[in-house]
Amino acid sequence: MNELDSERARILSELAERVWAEYRLKTEDEDRTAAERSAERSAAVSEETLLARGLTKEHRREAALFSAWLRETERSHRRAQIADGLKCFGTFTTETLTAFDRDLRSDGPFAVAMEISLHDGTPHPSRWHRHGKTESLVRSIQSKFSGERFIRDFLTFQPYNFEIVLDAYAALGLTAPVGLTDFAAQEYSLHAVEEVLLIGEALRRVQRRRQRGLVIGTGYSAGDEMHERCKHLQHLTPHFARWILTKSPSDETLVQKLFVGRGHVFGLTLEGLSADEFLRVLHHYRGRRKC
Repeated sequence: MNELDSERARILSELAERVWAEYRLKTEDEDRTAAERSAERSAAVSEETLLARGLTKEHRREAALFSAWLRETERSHRRAQIADGLKCFGTFTTETLTAFDRDLRSDGPFAVAMEISLHDGTPHPSRWHRHGKTESLVRSIQSKFSGERFIRDFLTFQPYNFEIVLDAYAALGLTAPVGLTDFAAQEYSLHAVEEVLLIGEALRRVQRRRQRGLVIGTGYSAGDEMHERCKHLQHLTPHFARWILTKSPSDETLVQKLFVGRGHVFGLTLEGLSADEFLRVLHHYRGRRKC
């Protein structure tokens, strides 16, 4: 085994160890929480009350068995997703794997954005410590994050929100394994694609900020309301993305097209937005990229 093969094996082995360790910690927490809730319910309701409601010991035993079956079915599905995700990582190029590992070891932009860490899977003194998301990333790497190209493109462009990368795939009609990095090299340039991401994310940010200001709910209801308010928003349509790539518009042209023409030609949703707020966010993003 040469040096590169040895490095690949190390990265994949350590990733698998972290993911399975995190899975075990989560299932242990789930079991502990379920047992505590069951004990609390038992203490809160007397045996006489349960019997009066028709909940005999046999009924409760059957209910407990059914709950255990559901829990194990869900866990079996998660284990299969983890195994498939690890297989997917095993198909990555050595270049992507080493870049992923390097970013992780330095708490780089990808690790921060995806909330993953080398400490994932390590028990924490406090049981209320929030678990990392390495397990979630591996389980969803193909279905949600589109595989290797997502990691490669994130590390190339380092967007402010990872979702804009996925939005760009859809807007530009890119199907795996072709990603934004490949697309830039083949047809345009890294700068041109970066402008698509920056402009799209700036529009996404001001749209969502405005909707957040209109939310009247609190707690979970606020999250549900925000979700409903944002479902119709359009910030990176195919026509708009291609126009940015081919025209390389100045900020003045952007404002003219979006806020004088209201963006209808691109199928965007810009109601209630101002050019000043859009430009402020866009200039902020560009400024941070130059740092």
